[in-house]
Amino acid sequence: MTWLTLPTVEGKAFSWLTEEGSLTERLKGEFGNVKVDIMYEGYISENKSEYMREVIIRSDDLPMIYAKTLLKKSDIEDAWSCLKSLGQQSLANILFKDPKIFRRSLSYQICKPSDALYLHLKSLNLLHEDVVWLRQSEWEREGKMLLLVEVFLPNLFSKQ
Repeated sequence: MTWLTLPTVEGKAFSWLTEEGSLTERLKGEFGNVKVDIMYEGYISENKSEYMREVIIRSDDLPMIYAKTLLKKSDIEDAWSCLKSLGQQSLANILFKDPKIFRRSLSYQICKPSDALYLHLKSLNLLHEDVVWLRQSEWEREGKMLLLVEVFLPNLFSKQ
């Protein structure tokens, strides 16, 4: 998989992929009803050195965006401890409202049927397309990094 600095799509898909603000807020603006469903939140890896939060952002009960947040255990206990109290709220409630947080990078990629992430999303019955776009961004707070992966599910583009 190769990461790109810009996606090679046009129109609404390009607009969604390159959205610089909150995807959740944009969903609310375009579709109204938005809900964040937590699929998993907690420590991962054998020695529990990483923390992960996996969510599906839905509109009218249709899955629109899959998002996975990853960070080091020490960072969730320190600079990013605010994540532990998010509950059903969108991560955007922190990322775009805290002046100590800024985006360090943003890159794009096509997720194909042979990719592990694609297979994971397929097992959750979230995909019916052969190719889906995702983006990855790194966010910094107090010198500590958070990795956010967002997958743009087929319903997002078919609902428009």
